[in-house]
Amino acid sequence: MAHSSASSASSASSAGTAGGWGPVVALAGSLALANGELQSLAQAVDGIQDTFGVSDRVVGLLPLAMAVFIAIGSIPVGVLTDRVRRTWLLAAVVALWTASMGLHGLAGSFVALVVARVLVGAVETTGPAAVSLLADFYPVRNRARMMSVYQGGALVGAMFGLLGGGLAVDLGGWRWAFLMWVPAGVLVALVMLRLPEPRRGDQESRLAADLTATVTDGALGGLPEPRRVPEADYRSYRLGEAFRELGRIPTMWLGFVGLTVSYLLLNGLMFWGIEYFKRVHGLGATAAGAMAAVFGVGAMLGIVGGGFLADRYLRRGHLNARVHVAAGGSIGAAVILVPAFAGTELAVTAPLLFLGGMLLTLPIAPAETFVIDVVVPELRGRAYTVRTWVRTVAAISPVLIGTLSDVLGLRLALVLFSPVYAVGGAVMLLAGRTYPYDIAFVVAHARAGRARPHRP
Repeated sequence: MAHSSASSASSASSAGTAGGWGPVVALAGSLALANGELQSLAQAVDGIQDTFGVSDRVVGLLPLAMAVFIAIGSIPVGVLTDRVRRTWLLAAVVALWTASMGLHGLAGSFVALVVARVLVGAVETTGPAAVSLLADFYPVRNRARMMSVYQGGALVGAMFGLLGGGLAVDLGGWRWAFLMWVPAGVLVALVMLRLPEPRRGDQESRLAADLTATVTDGALGGLPEPRRVPEADYRSYRLGEAFRELGRIPTMWLGFVGLTVSYLLLNGLMFWGIEYFKRVHGLGATAAGAMAAVFGVGAMLGIVGGGFLADRYLRRGHLNARVHVAAGGSIGAAVILVPAFAGTELAVTAPLLFLGGMLLTLPIAPAETFVIDVVVPELRGRAYTVRTWVRTVAAISPVLIGTLSDVLGLRLALVLFSPVYAVGGAVMLLAGRTYPYDIAFVVAHARAGRARPHRP
């Protein structure tokens, strides 16, 4: 009988990964577009300032304008994510993003460029649908690893944006830093149309079945009793009801706040990183992009390694593995980056930035995953909308760093800003107190049979 149960669970697990690597790679492609274009924007800063005559503080408004409208656009996308076929929704959003990207090449004034950023932000809202799909494509115990691959798309896109954007600027001017993304956007939109649509809540239902059969190994086999009892069909919830329910999940909020504080530094580095190498170390656009790519290699190792490390410790019996890996990486990054930016010799700074880049991104996949873990499948799209709203606060960092840079210089501005990452880690560490109970609630919801298949 035990053998039969194990076989059944094994089959279920296999079915849960039937999509293989295709879906996560496709989803990573959508993230690569968004983050790569941001790095191209960083490469275009000098040209934009020369063309339109704006200061560091003013040019720092470009990512802020985009982030505000990402928050607005995430509301309808989050609601639709929980109600319609998500793969088609993603394809439509990417197609709109691609059209908006072309408008940058036509901007005749700084105001027109800000409007173009607003339009990009209004449609650059793939997060709710992508994360919801990821959670339903892959088993709970492997979720952080798959999140690492998905988030790795951001680093691949960023490195392409750094190198390709720098080359485009050097050869054709700053407008080509944006126009070069149009063909890639068309390709990703077409791939999204071919993705299958997974059933909502399928992975939590499989985990509940495994727990009932007592064949699940690792920490997930020892969940505590939830502190709440699922009492509703969340699929029927309206927007206000959904947000009230999300307000009862402390782990989600601690994760959102911790990620937002951490992203204050990350967003600032993504925007000002190229300028740091240009101004502090005297590099040209292409050389600065190549140097930033070295930082990016460390970041890639961190973003991939974080999810794999967290899932490994989860299987070894550490239920809070995802929380602790995320918090530890954030605190460690702050310790390394302060001396890295304080130094003026590139030979000394480069190795520290490589290590700092690795620790900087180590928390992303585990933190994004433990937030997904504690939200029932029917509300994940709207939960990610809340995450987008909260994270919008982090978009102020380029303006803050730019303001400090105008007064103190960019090097000291980054030195003063780096300890912020440790604050984010400390907030995430608090989530370890509530995570076991909140994920137990999601599993209890699935066990009660309330996570129904989605009907596109």
